[in-house]
Amino acid sequence: MEEAKFLEDDIDSGIDLTPLIDVVFMLLLFFILVATFSPPVLQVALPTASTAAAVADDPARLVLAIDAAGALHHGGAPIAIEAVSDLLSSHPAGAVELRVDRAAPFDAFIGVMDRLRAQGRSDVLITAKPE
Repeated sequence: MEEAKFLEDDIDSGIDLTPLIDVVFMLLLFFILVATFSPPVLQVALPTASTAAAVADDPARLVLAIDAAGALHHGGAPIAIEAVSDLLSSHPAGAVELRVDRAAPFDAFIGVMDRLRAQGRSDVLITAKPE
């Protein structure tokens, strides 16, 4: 009888949740880092050019994109052309990179360029793929 009581006292019936919590925190950290380092990307079919050259990345550069429908985007989100003035005032130091889809209407490109010139900006990079 003593032996049976000894076995009952020695068995731990609780579940250790420490490894589960560690795994959950590691997954949370992974998803936070992935969301931080992967900026939203708008798929733009860039035209090709024989004189296209790579330019060094500049975090101060303002990147604008025009999709095939002619809509203007900044950071993956659509914006109105009137918002370009506010974006330029918030990015006074860097150049402006303009990514225009090859199927975009030319009027959309001219509208953005007109806004940039009206704000006195001539430091515009027009992105193209090398041939």
